[in-house]
Amino acid sequence: MFTQQIDVQQYLRDGYLTAEALFSESLLEELRRESDRLVELCLSDLSQHEPRIQWEKNYLTREQAKGMDGVIRKLEPIIDLSPIFNQLAYHEGITAPVSAIFGEPVELFEDKLNLKLPNGSPYPWHQDWNCCWRAHTDQLITCFIYLDDANEENGCLKVIPGSHIGKPTLPFKPGNTFEVDPAYVDQDKIIACPLKAGEMIFFDPYLLHYSAINRTDAPRRCIIYTYNPASLGKVNEHRFPV
Repeated sequence: MFTQQIDVQQYLRDGYLTAEALFSESLLEELRRESDRLVELCLSDLSQHEPRIQWEKNYLTREQAKGMDGVIRKLEPIIDLSPIFNQLAYHEGITAPVSAIFGEPVELFEDKLNLKLPNGSPYPWHQDWNCCWRAHTDQLITCFIYLDDANEENGCLKVIPGSHIGKPTLPFKPGNTFEVDPAYVDQDKIIACPLKAGEMIFFDPYLLHYSAINRTDAPRRCIIYTYNPASLGKVNEHRFPV
């Protein structure tokens, strides 16, 4: 069973855990086509779908943003638009490891598609709960499922193991409400997490993490699902645009 391969103690110690690919190359290709379909769908009707779009030009320097008009950075949520991504969110190979860590069944808290297309923007050092989720529970586990090979050149996730311990809420960079103050980022402890397409990484909402700009000519897409313990109920069911 997949759950037998999950080292819960390692997750609790480090704040993250990588896992093997679950899907065939043919299914991964179908998921990549679906991500392309969602991009085309949202671009075709901005009056309806723009509330779920983040634009790359808003997260790049003026020089980097040249030629990036109309390029999507992230779509959120997605399961209401995509039966296949909706079904994937409840795949036992994804939910069972999360359940093993929580010690109970889970509910889907959040779902999104991060695109990081060529020259796609970085995500600076941050903690998900601190910058984004304070209105909700901090009993959360996030899973990245890479649709493309992820490496340091195209912006794979980087983490600081153990930075979640004690549930610290680190200060933001002055004038910022997302990025952690660089003074609190221990450069000597940074670990890059390159993964192949289909492989996954699970991590804690307090874990310090980062991804760099995509400096290649190919996309580095990933599906992101976040879960909470089922005993808390559907604590983020109003996330869908109206």
